[in-house]
Amino acid sequence: MRTLRRTFYKYLGLHSLLIGLFPFFIPVFLWKQGFELGEISLFIGAAGAGFCIGLYAWDRMRRALSLINLILVSLLLEILLLWNGHVLGMSFNVLLLLGISYGVYNCFFWTTQRALFFEGIDTSNSGRRYGNLQIFVGFLLQVGIVAGGLLLEKAGYGHVVLVSAGLALAGFLMFCINNPGTPEAMTSFQPVSVGDIFRFRDRDASRTVFVVDGLYLFLESFFWVITLFLLVHESFATLGLLVLSLAVVFGILFYLLKNTIDRLGRRRIYRFAVALYALSWGFRALVDDDLPLAVLYVGLVLITFCTAFFRLAMNKRFYDLAKETLSHRYLVLKSYYSQITIAVVFTVFGIAVLGKPDSEALLVPVYWVAAAGSLVFLLYGAARYDRRDGVDVGEGLSAEAPDYLRSRPSRTVYSSRADSDRA
Repeated sequence: MRTLRRTFYKYLGLHSLLIGLFPFFIPVFLWKQGFELGEISLFIGAAGAGFCIGLYAWDRMRRALSLINLILVSLLLEILLLWNGHVLGMSFNVLLLLGISYGVYNCFFWTTQRALFFEGIDTSNSGRRYGNLQIFVGFLLQVGIVAGGLLLEKAGYGHVVLVSAGLALAGFLMFCINNPGTPEAMTSFQPVSVGDIFRFRDRDASRTVFVVDGLYLFLESFFWVITLFLLVHESFATLGLLVLSLAVVFGILFYLLKNTIDRLGRRRIYRFAVALYALSWGFRALVDDDLPLAVLYVGLVLITFCTAFFRLAMNKRFYDLAKETLSHRYLVLKSYYSQITIAVVFTVFGIAVLGKPDSEALLVPVYWVAAAGSLVFLLYGAARYDRRDGVDVGEGLSAEAPDYLRSRPSRTVYSSRADSDRA
């Protein structure tokens, strides 16, 4: 387990640096190239489709390839994405191709990362583990973001490609020296079929939340980053420094909360986190560069706090449900539902707003809709964790689920007294 954890943190640390160098800047890089919100939304839709293609391949390759080969594929896909952008250019004709490439890269990195993280947690420490993860990721990501912002601002995109390729090569050689083994759990379960995706249902509102969560992740990582970019007058370097300063608050938050969230009443803490998340989208809609600088920065800090707190509570619930029900299959199903929705919704939205002038004005109404829609997250796991009566964790699976999805035995019974004590 200790060897697996070291491998996981090395893998995550390497990719965090690489993400900071350029993938973090993709939405604002596209914006700087003259693409409007509609075109960027089409890029996101293509990325969702690419993720699904990559996930179908990953779910089968994980049984045939060793962990080190999966790591190699994820690194090659990231460098290929950067190289395609460098060689093909950022024209509209290749935008969808680059979006698909971005989605496939995202799939191999995030799915491998999630599977490795899942192997090192249980329901008693998932909040603390995720908090440690975010502090570690936050530090290295900020190093990459500051370096990437300075490189883009001062040296240009070509230098970012070269630095990223060199870092990826050095990281892969490090893994070759250690030669980590593949966790048995990553290869022991059957690939998820198309039929399994459509038949999956439970009483935790998982499908509903999976559909919604993917949209919010891209609203955070693309639309909100564009808003920040506009606030700093479209400067890559200044954006990097702004995100770094906000990350300090992010790190302090997770340090304070990571060791306590596993002990707090899961019902109240989750509901409070969802309320803060909805509030964060309202704050986003009110952000304006005409505000006094102090007020603006306090608002950005509050948005960071609310979002980070929600992500900690949300991911604890997600990994706890995965441990209690379908294990790794739950992770794969989540990705399919989220990414299919991303592909459809952002493509439709992109077509609808394509060619509209001053498309940044659309961000404010999108944020207000997101604020109202985020209350859907209250449904997640409510039937399991909020009920007063005793609940067997196995009853969350529908009788219509395929047999192999129902293979994990029930392990825990939550009594009304225990739930009351935790709340």
